[in-house]
Amino acid sequence: MLAEQRRQQIMLELQRVGQARTRQLAEFFEVSEVTIRSDLEIMDAKKQLIKTHGGAIALPSDSPAAAFEERMQRNFDAKRRIAQMAARQIIDNQSIVFDSGSTLLQVAMQMPPVNNVVVATTAMNIAQHLMYRPGLDVHMIGGRVFPSTVSTIVSDSDKAVGGLVAHQAFVSAHAIDQSFDVVDVSEDIARTKRNLVRMARRVVLVADSSKFDIGASSKAFSLSRVDLIITDSNMPHSIRHRLDKLGVEVRYA
Repeated sequence: MLAEQRRQQIMLELQRVGQARTRQLAEFFEVSEVTIRSDLEIMDAKKQLIKTHGGAIALPSDSPAAAFEERMQRNFDAKRRIAQMAARQIIDNQSIVFDSGSTLLQVAMQMPPVNNVVVATTAMNIAQHLMYRPGLDVHMIGGRVFPSTVSTIVSDSDKAVGGLVAHQAFVSAHAIDQSFDVVDVSEDIARTKRNLVRMARRVVLVADSSKFDIGASSKAFSLSRVDLIITDSNMPHSIRHRLDKLGVEVRYA
């Protein structure tokens, strides 16, 4: 089991029972207590749990970090399949932009070994996950911090990361309405997504099927602006049929 998979399982256990002991986790995962303590320290630094003497406890259920973790676990298998397919789009000698979101954090976790890749992201958890990876030059896109998405708000794409023009932008969606517009409840987040899309020559949207046919007040951009949509195989046939007419490449994981 990979370290990230083990940490996801630790999160699930904490969500189930509220607390866990280091020794019990070590026995369950068949690793050393030193390894588990390292896991808990990393997860505590990421605000995923609260490390205690001899173990860890879950974050308060109303905290932004806990809310993000809950979104991370929602439709987890579909998000993982989508992420694996999306990660294969990342190749050597590119510059890429990452939006924030639970599916995109999965993409970052699934990224294959690459060389000479510049990564710019609004997502603090994605930057934190990638910043020690060899072959990457990781940049945070500055702006006001938005706690619920663990990310920054981009108000001016021309000033973001020195006017970077990326080969690809990987973006997510709070929802996609019946007109096939990517929409959000926050105008700040919708504007950020528009700006990230403007920064790239090619746009890849990752969104599981539960995001479709849901409305929200602020439009980010139309799906017609996207070059590739990666979603999951649970998509209803009625929506698949409409997507076929959109003229955008769609892949089902």
